[in-house]
Amino acid sequence: MTGEKTKRQFRIGFQTSIITVFVGVVLLVGLTLVYLSFERVTSITRTAASGFIEKVAQLGADHVDEQFKNVRDNLDVLSGMPPIQEADIADNSRLYSLMAAMLRNNPQLFNLYVGYEDGSFIEMDVIDRAKPAFRAGLKVDEDAKFRLVVISRTAGSAPVTQYLSENLIEVAEVPGPAGYDPRQRPWYVEAFRNDKTLLTGPYVFYATGEPGYTLRTPLKEGRRGVVAGDVLLNRFEDMLAEQKLGQSGLAFLFNDADRIVGHPEMNRLMAEIPERQDDLPQIGALRLPALVPIIRSWRGGGPAQQFFTDAAGRTYIAAVHRLDTTGSANVRLAMFAPLDEFYARIINERRTLFALALAFVGATLPFAFWLGSRMAQPLRKLVEETDAIQRFDIAERPRIHSAIAESRSSAARSSPCAAWSAALRASFRGRSCGS
Repeated sequence: MTGEKTKRQFRIGFQTSIITVFVGVVLLVGLTLVYLSFERVTSITRTAASGFIEKVAQLGADHVDEQFKNVRDNLDVLSGMPPIQEADIADNSRLYSLMAAMLRNNPQLFNLYVGYEDGSFIEMDVIDRAKPAFRAGLKVDEDAKFRLVVISRTAGSAPVTQYLSENLIEVAEVPGPAGYDPRQRPWYVEAFRNDKTLLTGPYVFYATGEPGYTLRTPLKEGRRGVVAGDVLLNRFEDMLAEQKLGQSGLAFLFNDADRIVGHPEMNRLMAEIPERQDDLPQIGALRLPALVPIIRSWRGGGPAQQFFTDAAGRTYIAAVHRLDTTGSANVRLAMFAPLDEFYARIINERRTLFALALAFVGATLPFAFWLGSRMAQPLRKLVEETDAIQRFDIAERPRIHSAIAESRSSAARSSPCAAWSAALRASFRGRSCGS
């Protein structure tokens, strides 16, 4: 003995091989089809979401633009009136009635006012469109709905502030404001720098201490001056809430400094800036870090519709759109919404498809075991008969039946071999006895 070591070879049964191959093929084909359908549905969903949010963002931007344009149209009407062009603003009840009617018909407006090159000024405010603190600071009766400020340098009268009821009946009158000069305010100065720009701001208003925008236009006839109207940022809350998409969607306005200038919860965001109440919150206040790169990508020429994922792994679709009426203020509308909210049915169907595919694969496993067993049975008998022939065990055995042609052929070939072996052994046995 030379001490040869034989290596044990790994062997696997035919039945196990059949089952393994069958299950592998089913899994490969089934999961590949599921993956392809998954990707196809995802692609269709994303394409549809991009087109949908683009249309919604376009409608939202058009709505905001329409609000600004309505104010502009009112400013054009006001600037075309002879009392405004001639600065006939003292004790002019007809002018006051017209200004009050314009404010009633434009709920987004806080006030209307006109400033002149000699420092004359007229302003009418809707008191309750500002924060409650504004009325509290005025210390006026609840019947007062309008505040009217008149500074008439032409008439030589002292500045006066009147508080008027809904029907423009005087409720109270106080002197002042003393020292107010409209010619030093941003809305007046910028109107002559670029008369193509409708919007000024946002900045903190003198009367309320609240931030907002001024829509203004220079007077084209008569006295040199500017007619304007203020839109407080808190008035954007209702306007933008109407543009909400789904349960968790959000629309907001921002500027080139990545500051939020309009939001459905603007007061809350402003309250979170305790160090500077006259400042505006940054986009980062929305707590969606992936949103800022999307906006910057859009500014750099990237697509207006992009997808992003929040910290919890939820996928969102975002869209950015320009506002034509804001001019050099460069205010933009951004809108985003979770993808699963307005395509929840498609996503659920996708999950159902995946579950059905797995169920199908699981249902084929018993069939794989049965088929493997049926295919292995005749081959197992064939191997047993072949081993018996090698041991010269020539006993009669039942004929092997199999649906597999190769198995039948092998069984048929093994029968004559067995007969020949039996005859040969008998011949050897007979000669041995005769001698």
